[in-house]
Amino acid sequence: MGRWLEKIEKGGGDTPSKPTKSPLGGLEGGVGGPYLEKSADVGPLTSTDWLAWIAERCPLVPEDSRHVAAALIRLHPRMQQRLAERYVEEWRTAASDETAYHKRDNVGRRAANLFITRLKREYE
Repeated sequence: MGRWLEKIEKGGGDTPSKPTKSPLGGLEGGVGGPYLEKSADVGPLTSTDWLAWIAERCPLVPEDSRHVAAALIRLHPRMQQRLAERYVEEWRTAASDETAYHKRDNVGRRAANLFITRLKREYE
C-alpha cells in the first residue's frame, strides 16, 4: 500500500494524532472515544422540544399547545426555531403593551396565535 500506511499499522513513525476537540467546534470527545454534539450550543431539535421551549417562556393553555404543535410539525427544523422565537416575541410584545395586568396573558396569547394563523393561511 505504501510506507505511510505501514507506519500507521505498525504504530510507529511521525503520524499526527487525532485532535481532542473538533477544530470546527461542533463536536467534542477524547481520542479514540465517541464524538458527541456539544450540549451547550444545541437547541431543541424536534417540534415537541420547541413546544416545551415556548412553554418555558410564555404560559400556554392546551389549545395553544395544539395550535402551535400543528404549525411546528409541518416545518423544517430551522423554520421551527424561527417560528418558536417569533411566537415568543409576538407574545411578549403584545403582553407588555397591555396596561391591564390581568389581561396580559390573553392579549399575548391572542397576538401570538394570530401570527401562526396568518402564516398557515399564507402557505395554504
